[in-house]
Amino acid sequence: MKVTDIFYRNEYWYAVEIDKTDNRIELIKTYTYSKWYHKYKKWLFPKNEASRTFLKSIARQPKKEVTFIILKGNRLRITCHPTQEGIKFIKSLSYYYYNSDYKHWTIPFTETNTDALESILKKQYKINYIDKREKRAKKPYKTKLLTEHHRDCPDIVIDKLKALRYSESTIKIYISFLSIFFTYHYAYQPQEITNEMIRAYMRYLVQEREISESYQNQMINAIKFYYEKVLGGKQQTYFIDRPKKSKPLPIVLSQKETIQLLKSVSNLKHKTILTVIYSCGLRISELINLKLSSIYLEENKIHIIAGRGKKDRYVTLAERTKKLIEIYTKKYAPEQYLIEGQKGGKYTASSIQKFIKKYCNEAGLTKNVTPHTLRHSFATHLLEKGISLRYIQYILGHQNSKTTEIYTHITQTGIENIKNPLDDFDFE
Repeated sequence: MKVTDIFYRNEYWYAVEIDKTDNRIELIKTYTYSKWYHKYKKWLFPKNEASRTFLKSIARQPKKEVTFIILKGNRLRITCHPTQEGIKFIKSLSYYYYNSDYKHWTIPFTETNTDALESILKKQYKINYIDKREKRAKKPYKTKLLTEHHRDCPDIVIDKLKALRYSESTIKIYISFLSIFFTYHYAYQPQEITNEMIRAYMRYLVQEREISESYQNQMINAIKFYYEKVLGGKQQTYFIDRPKKSKPLPIVLSQKETIQLLKSVSNLKHKTILTVIYSCGLRISELINLKLSSIYLEENKIHIIAGRGKKDRYVTLAERTKKLIEIYTKKYAPEQYLIEGQKGGKYTASSIQKFIKKYCNEAGLTKNVTPHTLRHSFATHLLEKGISLRYIQYILGHQNSKTTEIYTHITQTGIENIKNPLDDFDFE
């Protein structure tokens, strides 16, 4: 608050310049003879002893006490107006967030950030802290990321992934996740990030952003790969418990629904794609990477090379699938892969995922069907026909038989013949 003299309407006045967020404004408004001078953005008081005494009484107004809340995921909630200078500082940070409903800001809770914020607000506020990291965040939210804080995954990581022959999909995921991780810690070099910082980051993802179990596992794997495989560090858990995976049953189509779907497909290429995925139980990546040289029409089989886990296997071709492939290859004349894009090369997974939704709607199917649903349906239909789980495991390329056993929880064959014991009770 700054007080000066001003000549206004042939009189001298006290002119008070004060920040609009200062809580003393409420006291100024209660003073009978105060008035707002809009032209100069100042409060005016008659230059007399009464005004002088009043201004002196509020000159050393005690700082307003505010309480900042430390949230789960090491986030700090700012519960007061942080001033224009404070807002400028907040917006210089990555991963800041403004809640327009409750009018508060949150930023990463670090010693550097709190020290800087306190130095900005110390003239107006006395800041206290409440640690509520044991309480669950209400909901996830989007954070603001400045482009200048973005960090790419180091090239050394990409070289190591390729040298160890990781799959293309795994390489893509690790590059993306490590880029996100290093961007979060943009103020540090990767080698400077401590185990505690990693643990705090994982708590932030799980507790505040409420990431899925799969996302958490993939992020942990990517971070461990960098520090253990690339930098050659010791194996670490970072004191992060792996999430216990939920085991939802996969969505499957009945045989009738599968027929409805395939009948709704008029495009020959699309029909071939869906038929091969279903009748051979293929993963979408296996279909996309299936080369003509791996298809043996005379022997009624196809060779799946380096499927998941880099395992090869042979899959039998159904007669209808074989005839469809012959018609398709004669019309489209693919050069290298069974299914190719318009300009040659591999077909894209996103295209398959897109058109299968379209055909499901046309077939009147309300289930959430993906290309992998056809693989699940194929396995379930084999089990319903009495095929041994051991053979189904080989056909699908599962490394562990427990993965295949999930289909025993889906099939309804035999269940309809089980008599409910209640039917034997006579209690009427």
